[in-house]
Amino acid sequence: MSEYNDGLTQSLGDYFDELKTVGDKAVAAIKQQIDEETDSVERELQNNTPVKTGGLKASLKRTKINANMRYGYRLEYEGNAPDGTPYAKIASVLNNGSSTIKAKRFMTRAVKKLKGLDDRVINRFRKRNKF
Repeated sequence: MSEYNDGLTQSLGDYFDELKTVGDKAVAAIKQQIDEETDSVERELQNNTPVKTGGLKASLKRTKINANMRYGYRLEYEGNAPDGTPYAKIASVLNNGSSTIKAKRFMTRAVKKLKGLDDRVINRFRKRNKF
């Protein structure tokens, strides 16, 4: 340290050390928010999936994605109904409607909950960090 050190050098050093952690803290905030948002959307789908036999609701599966610099979840209706129709197709028709079926919009409403996700991530990061 030089004779001109009035604490500024130490403060700048501390600040730069703290900046080194920003990336990891940002990634952690994003992952935590994605986890919470996925829980919310999955609950919304479970609560609002139309039930005739229960097969469609039971076919909703959550798969974690954590590869190739990606993080998140896939929520899908998997498998086929007893008549061979894919549950994903049934869900789509019930969501969007057809000439004989009124649209339920249960998937559309669930996905709309994700609007503003980036703002919620930023708020989470700011609350947990002093940047």
